[in-house]
Amino acid sequence: MPDISMFEAAIDHEDEKERAVARWITEVSPFAEIIPQHSISGAAYRYDTEGSLGTVAHRGVGGSYTADHGVINPNYEGLVILGGEVTVDRFEVKQMSNYRDLKGTRFRMKARAMGIKYSEMVIEGDTAIDPFGPDGARKRLQGNQLHLNASGGGPLDLNKLDEMIDSVVGDDSSKILVMNRAMQRYLRAAVALENGTFDIMDTYDSFRRRWLSYRNIPIRIIERDDDASTFLGFDEDPGDATADTASIYCFRLGMDYVFGLTGTEGMPSVEDFGEIQDRPAHLGRIEWYYGFVYKHPRSAARLYGITNVYPT
Repeated sequence: MPDISMFEAAIDHEDEKERAVARWITEVSPFAEIIPQHSISGAAYRYDTEGSLGTVAHRGVGGSYTADHGVINPNYEGLVILGGEVTVDRFEVKQMSNYRDLKGTRFRMKARAMGIKYSEMVIEGDTAIDPFGPDGARKRLQGNQLHLNASGGGPLDLNKLDEMIDSVVGDDSSKILVMNRAMQRYLRAAVALENGTFDIMDTYDSFRRRWLSYRNIPIRIIERDDDASTFLGFDEDPGDATADTASIYCFRLGMDYVFGLTGTEGMPSVEDFGEIQDRPAHLGRIEWYYGFVYKHPRSAARLYGITNVYPT
């Protein structure tokens, strides 16, 4: 499979059930919609990241150079397994399918749950908490890619936001910003206070849904589509032993920056086993092998310590 997003891969995918599941996942997960996916065989992907470039110097006629070389750090990322099973009672299939596709509805609900879980893992995955899952951005980002908005927390500071964005390699059009819905309101208010609405514009996703952008960087809101709750809530401790702040993340997506891994099939697999023998029910299963790669040391950054108040 070429290195494209799940949304793009689903367009021409031959299996109708897998195509539908992929679309349902990408509808609720902005990450699944836009992160390019690299299909691999085996359980892990090996890659190199640049540590330092080495040195160069001027020399005079008859002089020489001191030989050295750059540092290349070998890394690997493993695939994790995400999935779930659905059951539909035999009675429901026999007697109720004439007015409602119960099996399709439950596959759709399971796919939406997977999309939400995937977005959560991109940000908050932690193998110390779930050893079967991946590590997300919150755990991976360190050093110069961590930016404090205000000591002990404070209203969103646009200067600090700009510094965080600029720490991610590349031009603004190649990046995305990720935040919760309240944070988007605070960003819009902060821009209005500073320069009107000059830096806030509209953009559209693959489903032609309208989103905002800042500095021409698309903004994606991460929340559940059922109850509008978010795992990017104001529940983080910025260092003062009080969990009352939230973060904004910036990513540079691409095969040399942040990209996803997927199994050889390139898509979530969907199985409908029909009626099973051990009980009067139909069984189905969705399963996806995936992972994340942060290939460039400046491919993502986090601004933390933002309180749940409007800037003034």
